Amino acid sequence: MNLKEMIQQLSEYAKGMSVLYVEDESLIRINTSMLLESIFSDVTTAENGRKGLELFEKKKFDIVITDILMPEISGIVMIQKMKEINRTQPFIVTSACEESSYLLELINLGVAQFLLKPIQSEQIVQILYEVVKNIYNERKVDEFTTQLKQDLLHQTTLLEQYKEIVDLSSIVIKTDVNGNIIYVNELFSKISGYSFEEIITHGHKLLRHHESSTEFYDDLWKTILSKKTWNGIIKNLRKDGSHYISDTTIKPISDEFGDIIEYISISNDVTELFDLNEEIWQTQHEMLSLLGEVGETRSQETGNHVRRVAKYAQLLGELYGLEEEEIRLLYSASPMHDIGKIGISDAILLKPGKLDVDEYEVMKTHSTIGHNILKNSSRPLLKAAAIIAGEHHEKWDGSGYPNALQGSKIHIYGRITALADVFDALSCERVYKKAWPMEQIIDFVSQERGRHFDPDLVDMFMENIDRFKEIAAKYQD
Repeated sequence: MNLKEMIQQLSEYAKGMSVLYVEDESLIRINTSMLLESIFSDVTTAENGRKGLELFEKKKFDIVITDILMPEISGIVMIQKMKEINRTQPFIVTSACEESSYLLELINLGVAQFLLKPIQSEQIVQILYEVVKNIYNERKVDEFTTQLKQDLLHQTTLLEQYKEIVDLSSIVIKTDVNGNIIYVNELFSKISGYSFEEIITHGHKLLRHHESSTEFYDDLWKTILSKKTWNGIIKNLRKDGSHYISDTTIKPISDEFGDIIEYISISNDVTELFDLNEEIWQTQHEMLSLLGEVGETRSQETGNHVRRVAKYAQLLGELYGLEEEEIRLLYSASPMHDIGKIGISDAILLKPGKLDVDEYEVMKTHSTIGHNILKNSSRPLLKAAAIIAGEHHEKWDGSGYPNALQGSKIHIYGRITALADVFDALSCERVYKKAWPMEQIIDFVSQERGRHFDPDLVDMFMENIDRFKEIAAKYQD
């Protein structure tokens, strides 16, 4: 960088800066001040140390440039007194060779910049460039720090308000990396009934509901340990023994290196919503059960038939590994399996003896009738009921009706209800037959493995036959 470029850059850095120049020799003071005024917009001069000190006491200067040997007060004494006013004040000292004995004293005062007389333009520009650039950079750092502090204060204020909103509306729990609870908010204590001290002392075991499996929590921990966010529904125990249900999000909190340092859980109490949904579900289940009973009453079946079929279907769904929601659908929809019988005439439906070929063909239409009654609904429960009504007489080997579906092309709801319905029909007395002994029913089901029934379902049925017998005994006619 040449002198001209340096002066231009120096002028940019020096904008808004003020200089006090103290020199007792008038010619040097006039010439040097002219150079300074070409760089700085605010230049003040003084002819001696006393005058310079008076000016300094009245006004703040960014840079003080001073001679050493001056009348009334020397440059060294003036600097000492100025340092008492502002210990960080930057100084540039001009000196002749014979004044070098004062240099150590000035260095001890913290003066680091010296100009040798006679002052050369290049020399003073270079020194000013270094001093001014340092002041400029310090100011930028101060401005940035001030702005950063303001931004931090602003963000902290916002975060405090956000936290207040979250604390008022959500259940908040924080744990350490090992899952030990380290913080709960007031809403948690209000909803759970546990104090901060109780939950800190005893931990999550106070909240764990017996319906929440070990696998459920294993999956939760596996998710958050992999630094992923977990979201789900958790059923918790209150202190009074009742429960509350929360829609919960758990977020791992990491440090700047990506290591997990804690976990935060934000939950909303959705107990009322779940209770309402449960009431709606139970109402739907009860309505479908009653409708199923109406259909069965026409064919002189008891209401317990549909209850047993529902329980058998529920158990088979659990054994088969269906999701909880599907098991609920299966349980509530299976009572509608014979709803199509409302379209069959009494002459056929109530005939005490065996149906002839034509009558049997009419009877078989109850599957299609039931399916057609329910098929246009968009509700999951009625859609499931339509499937069951239409497919519960299909057979694994394709010999069933109404569509001769085969194997897994038969919906699992139809396959399960088929076994449940046949098991109950054989074990109970009907207008056209006597009840079979249990051993004979078991033999029949075993023989129909892979023919009438899904082989896997038959295996599960056989392995858990005592549980099916318990249902039969509990809901007997």
